[in-house]
Amino acid sequence: MSRLPIRWRLTLAFALSLMVVLAAVGVFLHTKLSTDVDITLERDLRSRADQLEAHLRQASTSGLSPGHTEDLEPEESIAQILTPDGRVLEASSYAHVQLLTPEQLHVAANQELFVDRPADVLLDESVRIFAKPVQARGQSYVVLVTDSLEDRAEALASIFGVELVGLTAALLASCGIGYWVSGLALRPVEDLRRRAAAISGDDLADAACTPLPVSPVNDEIGRLGRTLNDMLDRIRQAQAVQHEALELQRQFLADASHQLRTPLAIIKAEVELAQSETTKDDDLSATMASIAEETDRLSGLTEELLLLAAADEERLSLNRESMRVHDLLAEVAERGRCRAQLDARTITIDSDDSVITADRERLAYALGNLMDNALTHGAGNVELVARRSGDAVEIQVHDHGAGFTESYLAHPFERFAAAPSTGRGTGLGLAIVQAITEAHGGAVSLANDAGASVTLSLPLSPTRAVAAPGIHLSAPATATDQGQQWSAH
Repeated sequence: MSRLPIRWRLTLAFALSLMVVLAAVGVFLHTKLSTDVDITLERDLRSRADQLEAHLRQASTSGLSPGHTEDLEPEESIAQILTPDGRVLEASSYAHVQLLTPEQLHVAANQELFVDRPADVLLDESVRIFAKPVQARGQSYVVLVTDSLEDRAEALASIFGVELVGLTAALLASCGIGYWVSGLALRPVEDLRRRAAAISGDDLADAACTPLPVSPVNDEIGRLGRTLNDMLDRIRQAQAVQHEALELQRQFLADASHQLRTPLAIIKAEVELAQSETTKDDDLSATMASIAEETDRLSGLTEELLLLAAADEERLSLNRESMRVHDLLAEVAERGRCRAQLDARTITIDSDDSVITADRERLAYALGNLMDNALTHGAGNVELVARRSGDAVEIQVHDHGAGFTESYLAHPFERFAAAPSTGRGTGLGLAIVQAITEAHGGAVSLANDAGASVTLSLPLSPTRAVAAPGIHLSAPATATDQGQQWSAH
């Protein structure tokens, strides 16, 4: 049944339902006709019994004898006048046959009685007997009449045959109509299927195109069409998002390949120079130093890419511990103090006594990135400020340079966007800062406030647990993002 087409299943279900209805109608009609035939038969028997009663009242009782009387009907319909003890006074036929049993005769002597007698060796066919008591000339009699049941059976059989043929024909005709109507009902579904089969990727890409026709009537077909169009619209949006993600991934891979190619090319050139016979000891030492520098750069870039990949998959691991924010800022400031002194600049700390639960190494790495960029691309003193704000701590790195450009503020976390003023750097700094901050459940914001200002808002207590294989970062190295004079490593 489950393998049949839905049109056939609907037709069969309709046929079974109609068969039950027609069978019930047939049984009702047959029962009604049988009852009507019985009522007619019994009415005729009563009428004949009344005639026989009138004959009995008019006749002389002395003339009654157990023989044929012309007023009585012959053979097929038997009529008898009996005494209460069962003696036949007159009979149309079968005067020698006792039609009633003693028990039935006793009942008939007191009240009207209908009884069916089947055919036997004495009677050729089944009959229905009607008997009733009659009082005439001071004596009691029993009037008995019969009628054949064979005619009744033949009539009912004929009617049953007509009913069977008629209802069967009605069933077959109704099933044909049901099959045709179900085809009409399913035609819109078939139209939807054909249109859906013809939909191409270009059709889904066209946002102004309605892929499937929708019925204006709010019925099952109309709702199905609207639901399918909504589903196709979601597929279109998912494809657009997927396409955009793939484009970003391709661009990311291209930029990463470019960034990795440069240190590798330098290392290869330096190795070839070191292998040259003309290389002197001083040149060899400088070559080894250059190779070490490029190796560190390559290692740092690899670590950054691993961190961003883990962050994108929400697998960035955090080793949380309780710490004073002031101590964290002091540690970061100490790393850049020598470099700031070479430029006659200072790093100041302004922090309250807030305590947070976070990953010290990762936060130090993120803040070190921000501080190095402030020293590289900013001007004036660098300020590390921390203040509690509700259930969070806001840590700000601020310098007094020219600040961010408007174009850079529009997309500050874009990866591999190096500052044109330097031509170096991976352009991953702010992206890494954002990844680390969001892994702690916080957020990063940028602003121009008499210089460049980057603020990290971190919750006091952990809000998210991220499990992953550990990725340990080395101390930050200088790099740039897209900005006018300030960029994140």
